[in-house]
Amino acid sequence: MTEIVFLQDILILLALALANAWLFSRLKQSPIIGYLATGMLVGPYGFHLIRGLHEVEVLAEIGVILLLFTIGLEFPFARILRLRRLMLIGGTAQVALSIPLIWAAGRILGLASGAAWALGMALALSSTAIVLKLLLEQGEMDTIHGRVSLAILLVQDLCVVFFLVLLPFLGEGAEQFSWLAVLNAVVLMGGLSLFVRYLLKPLLRGVLRTRSPELFRLTLLALVFGTAWVTSLAGFSLALGAFLAGLFLAESDYSHQALADILPFRDTFLALFFVSMGMLVNVRLLAHSWHLVLGFLLLLSLLKIGTASLAALIARCPLPVSLAAGLILFQVGEFSFVLLKQASNVGLVDPQPYQLALSVIALSMVVTPLLVPRAPALATAIARWAGHKGGKLEPETLEATANLEGHVIIAGYGLSGRNVGRILREMQIPYLFIELNSEKVRAGRRSGEFIVYGDATAPPVLEELGIKRARALVLAINDPGALSRAIRAGRELNSKLYILARTRYRAELDYLRELGADEVIPDELEASLQLSNYLLRRFGIAEGRIMQHLARLRRAHYSQLRSPQEGASAEAPPLSVLEGGQVEFQAVPDDSPCLGRTLAELAFRSSTGSMVLGVLRHERTLYNVSPDLKLEQGDTLILLGSDEEIERARELLHGHLPLGEEP
Repeated sequence: MTEIVFLQDILILLALALANAWLFSRLKQSPIIGYLATGMLVGPYGFHLIRGLHEVEVLAEIGVILLLFTIGLEFPFARILRLRRLMLIGGTAQVALSIPLIWAAGRILGLASGAAWALGMALALSSTAIVLKLLLEQGEMDTIHGRVSLAILLVQDLCVVFFLVLLPFLGEGAEQFSWLAVLNAVVLMGGLSLFVRYLLKPLLRGVLRTRSPELFRLTLLALVFGTAWVTSLAGFSLALGAFLAGLFLAESDYSHQALADILPFRDTFLALFFVSMGMLVNVRLLAHSWHLVLGFLLLLSLLKIGTASLAALIARCPLPVSLAAGLILFQVGEFSFVLLKQASNVGLVDPQPYQLALSVIALSMVVTPLLVPRAPALATAIARWAGHKGGKLEPETLEATANLEGHVIIAGYGLSGRNVGRILREMQIPYLFIELNSEKVRAGRRSGEFIVYGDATAPPVLEELGIKRARALVLAINDPGALSRAIRAGRELNSKLYILARTRYRAELDYLRELGADEVIPDELEASLQLSNYLLRRFGIAEGRIMQHLARLRRAHYSQLRSPQEGASAEAPPLSVLEGGQVEFQAVPDDSPCLGRTLAELAFRSSTGSMVLGVLRHERTLYNVSPDLKLEQGDTLILLGSDEEIERARELLHGHLPLGEEP
């Protein structure tokens, strides 16, 4: 009978979690909010629909274990090194500033020192799951504020492991400290490390040789739970062992497959984890003390916005970027539930502050999807209200830009921006870069580029760069919000400026054109055209036909953005000369009877009907080919003609067509 009751509980949980997650997803909110709402409804403080609370908590613990394991898997040292400066300075500063301030606030409110430290460690964390999901959905993962937020979140996730270790020592565990226990922990952890280093990889190789996905998954789960069990024997938490197992596997060749296999398990059990955390929230207390919960949420949010922004400023990020990161990380995270529950288990936090903290955490998660999408624009507005002008240019930079005229301003020193700059340099067209990432600015200057540290969305900075005398503005930046603000600023400062923008998605073209961009290049479209290009080449389709089809697709997409007033010249199709024909590259065979003969001697045009547009010879392209050109070994002809004419040219070069034969 007990089994049936437990099965009934799981069915109720899954059905309500599915319904709420679907509802909140339709409302463009995180499904995590739906899981928390489910827990509040079915828990002991709601309608009390679940009887087996202990069994649900056990399943939730599995979700935490798998979450820590996947975080360890996503922590290869190469990734940490890329963000090392932001992590070491920004992430460490945020944690170091938040915890003492929250501790001080707790002491002022009358909490014991241990309880205040526990709350400080729990509430200093932000939600990795919600923030990263929102940044990915908005395409802001590669922006500066996205990288700053990621660096701080990574440091917070790493700190969770140490916080879980420290919590018992803040309570009764501090009186039970034993050097023998420490030695036991060191021996167990050392043995675990040796096992992973010398036995795990051969074991996984042997499992993979069986070509059995089920066996690999079973081995993976055994590794996760086995490592968690060993660390628990050493006196540490189960979650710490799972994190270490993931960290050990992160640098192996099997990390990607392990992550792909474990994600379905993790997401399922994590849903139950958030449901179980929702069960802990006292809905009656939340309804009765809503003013306290809202007050604490407001104060905590302001504190976290301030500490994260200050941490980013310490890492030498611009004010708008720092404020955006602070606004993004204002909430409390999923690991805060874990830390608070652990603190409650060791007797550190009393029931009333525990329940208030849980309510604050849940409410902050609910508000997060409403604020994060607006964070960059709000941060820019606050920065301008505070008098920030986008970065003051150096005197030598002002002197260098004062004499520029007809130049191109390139916003963004990424791959796209660098390629544009390289082409402009070869064409001897003056240009300069503007970039907000200080590391990229230093790299650009080392490469000899004229690159300025500043905000391309700030009108004062653009004016100092001579935008009113500039010929074009190229926006090669990844931040959608900054892109729209830069277009608007550039158009307001110079109505005749040619603005060329790069965006990720085709759906943004109309909006960016309305803001003032002359041309918008969508990565999504160009990537699809390049995929088609390589695929058609693989199938042996003639080069000319490929170029025609790609030109037609480009014309179909971009012509929708042209106004009728732009006239037919604006509608001129690329490669319009190819209408009715195709371009083909045809190599001259090494044993061709045409070698050493001129095109006139071969009567090439009259024999085949195709035209020789050029010849590739010794890594050079010869254009304006005369009839007196002799074919040499290694030549490749660029031909223009119909399918039949190209085929006759191929037959002539291979000796299958008598020389001089009329078509």
